Amino acid sequence: MKKASSKWSVLGLMSGSSLDGLDICHVEFSLQNHDQSFAIQSLKTYAYPKELVDRLAKASVASARDVFLLDAALGRFFAQSVESHLQKEGIGNLDLIASHGHTVFHDPSVGNSLQIGKPNAMASFAQCPVVYDFRSADLSYGGQGSPILPYAEEVLFPTYDGYLNLGGIANLNMPKLGMALDIAPCNQVLNYVAQHGGHEYDRDGELSHGGQVIEDLFKQLCGLDYFALEPPKSLDNSYTKEVLEHIEKYSLGALNDTLFTYIHFLATETARWIEFGNLKRIMVTGGGTYNTTLFNSICQVSQCEVIKPEHLVVEGKEALCIAWMGLSRYLETVNARANYTGARKDTINGAIILP
Repeated sequence: MKKASSKWSVLGLMSGSSLDGLDICHVEFSLQNHDQSFAIQSLKTYAYPKELVDRLAKASVASARDVFLLDAALGRFFAQSVESHLQKEGIGNLDLIASHGHTVFHDPSVGNSLQIGKPNAMASFAQCPVVYDFRSADLSYGGQGSPILPYAEEVLFPTYDGYLNLGGIANLNMPKLGMALDIAPCNQVLNYVAQHGGHEYDRDGELSHGGQVIEDLFKQLCGLDYFALEPPKSLDNSYTKEVLEHIEKYSLGALNDTLFTYIHFLATETARWIEFGNLKRIMVTGGGTYNTTLFNSICQVSQCEVIKPEHLVVEGKEALCIAWMGLSRYLETVNARANYTGARKDTINGAIILP
């Protein structure tokens, strides 16, 4: 193992709940005693083939054997994507791969979370260690196991007092309070509604722009049990189905208004927690950042400075944070704080496969 005062070349892999593909972020970390810095060298999303998208979308209701087979198939896709990225970017002397995997089940009440994407093939091809399973240690100490990135955000981007991610699920990190939470499903819902209206997604917020709030739908969403809970709290991907049960009652002929209503709800709920945390300067990342209607709605209702960073960070922050978590695990240092997840102690999360 290298000394702590050295440079590390790490790949961070993230498969999000919006099913758009696998994000691979190549990061170079420089560690000098207690100081550290990073530079993103490359970032690419490797789109899932339709067959994998269909299988991943049904994974939570699939048979045990189907999940077993999907774990292997996704692992092969990860390995092929890593191979392609290393070759295209000319990356040599890779020190470490950190792979979050793809979440199929997440239930803190039973202390378990399942991410698939078998990592062994990556270790064999790249001939370097692979770190995976980033939630189990926190869960074993009574934590939510989610959100898992707040401490990484705090370390890597210290000039902000809040971090909002608009991915498949929207989550907010409030380090001043030592608190993080999943706010609500985000792109999972917006993409579903757009796709059932014949569109891939709400590109640049064009479908939702100029919509009107459907008051009955807005009230139903506000009345869902999850939104009355206090943090720490986290969402399983399956919760989106409960939200969609209400949205599907409304005609897709009113696609514009349905999308706008959910965006208005999401912005209102986000602003409530920003006010709760007395946040003054937040960084916004994730695919939803490019939805102009959503981004502007959050800016309008939030009494704080809302900053969209450079596109490499907007699109690659989660994979970057996973890379940092993997390196921290390999160096045997804490990568998840108990105050964010409700665990009994700070934890070092991740299992390691050696080539």
